[in-house]
Amino acid sequence: MIYQIDHKGNTTVSYNSTPAPDSEAAEYGFPMLAIPVLVFMVFILAINGGVILLIGSNSSLRTTSNIVLASLAVSDFLVGLVGIPILVVCSSTMISSLCVISYTFFTFTAQCTVLHITVMTCDRFIYIMWALRYRDIVNRSRVMTVLGITWFLSLTSLIRLCWTLNLNIREAEEYLAQEKQRETILFLFNIIAFFLIPFVVMIVLDVRMLLLLRKQSMRIARENMPSQCMKYEQKMQKRQRRFVLTCVLLLVLYILFWLPYFIMEILQQSHQGQVPNQIVTTIYYLRLCTSISNPLIYTLRKHDLKKKVKKICKATFSGQYQGLSGKRHDDLQLKTMEYV
Repeated sequence: MIYQIDHKGNTTVSYNSTPAPDSEAAEYGFPMLAIPVLVFMVFILAINGGVILLIGSNSSLRTTSNIVLASLAVSDFLVGLVGIPILVVCSSTMISSLCVISYTFFTFTAQCTVLHITVMTCDRFIYIMWALRYRDIVNRSRVMTVLGITWFLSLTSLIRLCWTLNLNIREAEEYLAQEKQRETILFLFNIIAFFLIPFVVMIVLDVRMLLLLRKQSMRIARENMPSQCMKYEQKMQKRQRRFVLTCVLLLVLYILFWLPYFIMEILQQSHQGQVPNQIVTTIYYLRLCTSISNPLIYTLRKHDLKKKVKKICKATFSGQYQGLSGKRHDDLQLKTMEYV
């Protein structure tokens, strides 16, 4: 099943991937609805590229948890670098092979995103449950191994191209029925393996972490600790709660932005009628929002990244201000000398 956007900006659904003739493709122009998508692309590339550069260029930020965030930023960066250009070309030319690649690529990014959020939640769970053993359990080699598995599992979505890229509507009906059956099986597998199971795992871990933090807060309130110890414990509690709430927020936004897309897919798979074009377009835009919200949330809510961004912004703006002040001072001196 392929989602295509015609030259008027309307989205249609096709159950075949027959390449469009060149003469037909030439009739389509640049869709006006591609302009907002290109705006999304600029923001996605700038924000995620900044996060990758920030973590990669500062050795103090290359912690295990930030490596996971950088890997997620790479996934979101690919949406702007590869996914959106292919989507725009598909919308402009209506070449079905490009639309197949676009659909498959966004499936890959959806799986990659949810797996990264799951890894981040597991990382925070280990940090809160076994704080003293965290550095022994979560070391860099293990994190890189887990991220390698994450990318490999996400790339398995590209297997769909093996039977859909060269599919022709003129093939025998039996072959088309087989292809449709494969599509249905793969779709159900993706929904269960890359949406339902991670969703349940993250809900369980988030609830357990919140309950543990609540229990620790009650214990701290009951015990008579010195003021210094009390402040330290409360500070740690606040930081851990921020970590957990960040994971919860990423999960909620992922569901908010991707659940309508999955519901639309289920409706199309069960042939429950065609979804209105305006709704489909809105769902497509929602799907792109995760690539902007992810880096913004963890950059603004993670203490070390937020502190570094503030420091860079302060240095940049103060440098510009000093440069302007110095220029005005020089101009004033020059005018004074001319007057004298």
